[in-house]
Amino acid sequence: MTRRNPILERGYSEHKPFVRLRIAIINLRTGETINFEERCWVDTGFDGGIHVPNFRRSEVMMVGIDPRLTTLTLAGGVRVPGYACLAFIREIEDYEIPAPGIETELIIQGTQDYGLIGLEVLKNWIAKFDGPRETLSFYM
Repeated sequence: MTRRNPILERGYSEHKPFVRLRIAIINLRTGETINFEERCWVDTGFDGGIHVPNFRRSEVMMVGIDPRLTTLTLAGGVRVPGYACLAFIREIEDYEIPAPGIETELIIQGTQDYGLIGLEVLKNWIAKFDGPRETLSFYM
């Protein structure tokens, strides 16, 4: 049996597994970079990469990136406007991801006070959810 290398093992509460991500937005023309941390709900029902609230759009624009306007389909089939750009996940909790990080699409939409981490990112690891114990583990 292959030994798995744990990159994250933590408990959660109220049936909601949250993790802290450090996300980088890089202007590939100028090299300017902005990093920010986002508390994200691990959402296996979200097919995308990372979803963050609207206020992050101004931070992204500080490095000269103008996220593209797009239409998003939310749970229940509701269609809403949102913005998208390229991002790199540099850290999950205390685990540093080797440079340049995990490349993913960053969706900017909504007013919630947390983000979502979806399947497009989760596919990089083996994830274990233990519902009765309310623990979450990621392995390489």
